[in-house]
Amino acid sequence: MLRIAAVRAARAALRPQVFKPVSLARTIQRYESTLSPPEPDKHTAARKAAQERSDELQRDWDAKIVTYEELLPKTRSPSADSYLIDVREPDEVIQGMIPSAVNLPLSVLSNSLQLQPETFKAKHGFEKPKKSQEVTFYCRSGVRSTSASDVAKRNGYTNELSTERYNSLSDATMDDLLHALENVVERLDNPAYEVEYHSGVLTLVLGDKGTYVINKQPPNKQIWLSSPFSGPKRYDYREADDAWVYSRDGQSLSDLLNRELSDALQRTVDVTDVSEH
Repeated sequence: MLRIAAVRAARAALRPQVFKPVSLARTIQRYESTLSPPEPDKHTAARKAAQERSDELQRDWDAKIVTYEELLPKTRSPSADSYLIDVREPDEVIQGMIPSAVNLPLSVLSNSLQLQPETFKAKHGFEKPKKSQEVTFYCRSGVRSTSASDVAKRNGYTNELSTERYNSLSDATMDDLLHALENVVERLDNPAYEVEYHSGVLTLVLGDKGTYVINKQPPNKQIWLSSPFSGPKRYDYREADDAWVYSRDGQSLSDLLNRELSDALQRTVDVTDVSEH
């Protein structure tokens, strides 16, 4: 899944700052008349269709704003499945940039994203980002990275995980977790341990060790975790890994549960194993 994000970068060092995508305001006027309005000509209809399409793109804006804490792991451990793109001009970049980033100026971004992969690589010196990859844009103040996110979206790079696909993926994950944890609780045969699932919320009670709560979060298209050991975390689905991943440390939900539960229960736990034992 491609995720497009806009971040701010300081001249010499990254600083966590927050900005909002620019929105367009329109004045809506209502036409009132006892007479039927005239039939629009084809040019008027075409302009109206173009405006409606523009409004739709603006309304569906969903570029994620990345915090400093979320960006830091991307700079330390670059992934082949993601791109960190500096959209400043070359004369700015020469003064310094994030080492793991590549430079693709906003001034050429739109045309470049329409190039064939071979032509793109010959022109810029790196592979053209795929629409299945995560792309993070940054600049000096955040204005150009916001525009870059918009340009990318208009070229088919979207951050949309459809509601249907989210529900399918998250339901399958929750069902697998429930099955695996039921097996764990059954094998331990401890009356203080229990697991239940209801209305998208999975609860694992481990007696005096604490309680895990794992729940679907449809508005954000995430899975949220509350752990008695590591606290709250929010997981996004990462297509490249086919896993729910916490963006701040890159660890998957299943990996964290395996580690924490194995430590707490003093036995190997694998929540991806849903086979009967």
